[in-house]
Amino acid sequence: MHDLETLGIRPGSIIRSLGAVVFDPRTGKLGAEFYANITRASCEKAGLTFDQSTVDWWEDQSDAAKAALEIDQRPLIEVLSDFFHWFSSVGGEEIWSHGAGFDNVLLASAYRAVGVAPPWKFWNERCCRTVLALGNRRVDSTRQGEHHNALDDAKSQALAVSAALRYGIKL
Repeated sequence: MHDLETLGIRPGSIIRSLGAVVFDPRTGKLGAEFYANITRASCEKAGLTFDQSTVDWWEDQSDAAKAALEIDQRPLIEVLSDFFHWFSSVGGEEIWSHGAGFDNVLLASAYRAVGVAPPWKFWNERCCRTVLALGNRRVDSTRQGEHHNALDDAKSQALAVSAALRYGIKL
């Protein structure tokens, strides 16, 4: 499961933070983690852009969430390379995110912006929201950590998906 913190909602938007966690959807067990903050300047250099409405939205978020984005920022290409290697090292195949049309799409777009293919195949993309809707669950029911911290959000999403799958999906 991965999560992004961004400065926009469209493909090609600046990514400020990438968090991911390995999880077993059947048991809810969390495993290896990945977290990195990205410099805005390196995203802009790669041609990624921002939406002013998202920048304004960030002004209303918690001080802790905003401060977390400023720690140990690294260039986009370096973070994407590290994530590529991490994903491969943990045996990654499926990539989960909270919304089929957001995190996976924006992350793949960032990879394309730097001329690298993402480390997953498009047919292995999974949607947290779909599973939660079918299981009548919400991420907040398993909330861990700070809202809008990419790693904390990824963990909470993974736990929510696991709970929905363990306790039944209603079709």
